[in-house]
Amino acid sequence: MTAIGTGGRRYAMAFIEDESVPFEVLLDEEGEAAGIVGTNTLTMGSLVRPRQVVAGARATLKGKRQHNLGRRPMQLGATLVIGPGGEVLYEDFEDFAGDHADLDEIISILSSSRP
Repeated sequence: MTAIGTGGRRYAMAFIEDESVPFEVLLDEEGEAAGIVGTNTLTMGSLVRPRQVVAGARATLKGKRQHNLGRRPMQLGATLVIGPGGEVLYEDFEDFAGDHADLDEIISILSSSRP
């Protein structure tokens, strides 16, 4: 299993350590992967929407923090599980910062797709 991150090396190392990521993380510092899959971007107005504020408060209460803004601070993430032959088994595009994919669902899909 491999993930692609769009942050810099220091950010990726902090993410891997903070989240105890148990798999390989490749870096796409230019953000080409985000362009290919078509991730969403934040708008200034979306930063003050109630669900964004609530997500930020929840993350802060859990001890999470953003390490730095990076090159593309308004780029939102996406989670895709791509199987053999390029078949997309799962996709989730963030609508706001903190709108992350359901990890249990991803693990279930990964577990059922292994040979």
